[in-house]
Amino acid sequence: MLNRLVLALLTLVVFSCSQQKENNWPQYLGPDRNATISDAGILRQWPESGPAKVWEFPLGPGYGGAAVFDGEVFVLDRIKGESDVLRCIDLETGAEKWNYSYEAKGELPYPGSRAVPVVDENYVWCVGPHGHFHCIDKKTQQAVWMQNLLSDYGGELNTWGFSVSPIVSGNLVIVSPQGETAGVVAYNKTSGEVVWESRRLSGYRFHVSPVLGNYGGVEQVIMTSSCVKGDGFTTDEVVAFEVKTGKELWSYKGFDSFACIAPPVAVDDKHLLLTSCAYKDRYDPVTILLEVNNDGEIYRFNELFRNEEAGCKMHPPLVIGQHIYLNNNRRVNEMVCLNWQGERCWPEKSTPGFELGSIVMVDGMLINQNGKNGDLHLIEPTPEGYKEVGKASFFTAEKSQAWSPMAFANGKLLARDNEKLVCVELKES
Repeated sequence: MLNRLVLALLTLVVFSCSQQKENNWPQYLGPDRNATISDAGILRQWPESGPAKVWEFPLGPGYGGAAVFDGEVFVLDRIKGESDVLRCIDLETGAEKWNYSYEAKGELPYPGSRAVPVVDENYVWCVGPHGHFHCIDKKTQQAVWMQNLLSDYGGELNTWGFSVSPIVSGNLVIVSPQGETAGVVAYNKTSGEVVWESRRLSGYRFHVSPVLGNYGGVEQVIMTSSCVKGDGFTTDEVVAFEVKTGKELWSYKGFDSFACIAPPVAVDDKHLLLTSCAYKDRYDPVTILLEVNNDGEIYRFNELFRNEEAGCKMHPPLVIGQHIYLNNNRRVNEMVCLNWQGERCWPEKSTPGFELGSIVMVDGMLINQNGKNGDLHLIEPTPEGYKEVGKASFFTAEKSQAWSPMAFANGKLLARDNEKLVCVELKES
């Protein structure tokens, strides 16, 4: 009887965790920060008319994607030249429930937000394009604490501003100011007190966000630092710090990227995937698969492949089994499938060009957004060839610049361009 009760409780816990993941997309790139979710029950083929649009919400220009938690959508908007606005939108209706705004004067050449909030049961953490870092209480809809990554850690605000999406791990919220005095910083998520600060990174402030990985049984935050093209002073690195303490664990110097935006992909506890379109002083593509080994505190890297014909500029690749899917943004603008040896599986120019759009994987199906016009494509991933099973258009702007990461929660896909956020129903009826 006791064994049955224990089994029933374990089943309930597993089911609850699965449901929470399916119903929430609480941060940049989803629950596990890999743009992947399963057990969602979506349509595996779209009708000719496409999936149904549930609602759309007008937004100002920007590139910051949405996060979803418990039926609420959170997206950072901007009033041009004046302020940042965190908006809370009902996932089912598209009605704005509340917003929190703060003054942020000035504007960047490409205006608008850049980052995705991170959300839990009680709070929202978000970074604005000018470096304002806030923790907002969802109940009071007011700031619990605030920091300024620019003034606190120094350095210059470059063309694109701050594009860092925070990570929550346990009682920490982690960001990468990439400043003069610290590269990565962990705060107590409820008090805003600094728990640890890393050293200054070897490169300069650019637009990549950190990810979490676990190598050698150690939970670590992994960050890419890009060098300045041809300056002869800064160097690039991919570096990891222990999440709990900030202790530096390893630094990999072989990426050779001077302007990396796509974050690393911690494939599993043995493999790390890197991609960029700013390689060796030229705007050329590169994708690298590393095997990560450690002997105690010593980490070593074995390069399994280095492909210099395919690389994604803005969004990370997706890994399915031993195949890698990405939007190649240089030389030939196309979607690419690589095998575990780094070899191309699909013929060149056999797919549409997706520009700087993002890809998510839901129930093993790929949804790829065209960054130029916002069109959504449903793709069945197979190394045998590009297989599109649905296409839909919801954006009409002449210059959509749909470069934001997408989100998926409770059967609904959220995608934006420079005019609006659109919610699309993907779940089977």
